[in-house]
Amino acid sequence: MNTKAAHIFRILHYLSLDVVAGAVLSSVMFWKMPDGFDQPNGHVLIVLAICTWIIYIFDRLLDNLKTAPQDKRHQFHFDNQYYLQVVIIVLGFLALFLVFFLPKPVIGFGIAFSCLLVLYFRVLQKKTTASAYHYYKEIATALLYSIPVFGSAFVGKALGLWQYLSAFNFVLLVHQSILVFSWYEMQEIPDVKNFAQKIGEKRVRLSVISITVFIGVSLLISIEGYMKKVFLIELLMAVMSLLLLFFFKKLSLHQRYRWLGELVFWLPGILIFS
Repeated sequence: MNTKAAHIFRILHYLSLDVVAGAVLSSVMFWKMPDGFDQPNGHVLIVLAICTWIIYIFDRLLDNLKTAPQDKRHQFHFDNQYYLQVVIIVLGFLALFLVFFLPKPVIGFGIAFSCLLVLYFRVLQKKTTASAYHYYKEIATALLYSIPVFGSAFVGKALGLWQYLSAFNFVLLVHQSILVFSWYEMQEIPDVKNFAQKIGEKRVRLSVISITVFIGVSLLISIEGYMKKVFLIELLMAVMSLLLLFFFKKLSLHQRYRWLGELVFWLPGILIFS
């Protein structure tokens, strides 16, 4: 890959657009439930992408208000904070325009989630110490990323146990990914304040393995058809995140673990063709 192309991909990565793509692809997986024949609403997916991107940009900017930039991604947001604030405003107006094209159940869900989001940022603002801030933030992130992904697809639909179990698994997968990232940060910066440092390396490994086993059991007991494919994809995602723990020396170079860890959430895109 030439230098210019590598620079472009690096900027896209710093902007968390790979995370946004993962959210959209994962949401498509949930939209197709329960039998794989339901089709996603394009307007909802676009608003999901916009809102996910806004949250991630705003979250990085808020991090930089609390503590000095701790990695290259946060430094990028610090250096370009003015332009990113403009991006948030433009994206916000675009999302508001698209709201008029959304189904009413999704609008109701969006209002409820927005209230939860406001509460989240209010809590973070009150946690003034860096340690408490990062602990609360990492615990909440799994829910805040996951809920819109499956919630926007589930609202207004009649679903059963297997669909809700797959959504629960997805929350676990996001939490697993965050734990792995925190573990890498702990290895690179021993005095970093994050959730992995708080619970210790042994519990991190145990948690990551336990999540993989739980999702594996979900696959074994699940029904045939589209949901079996969903649980298989979720197991592949869990195994890939687990494997990141065993290749620290290679994957810590240039933070390759972040690229691979975030691309894990592209795997549900396979089910688009199922």
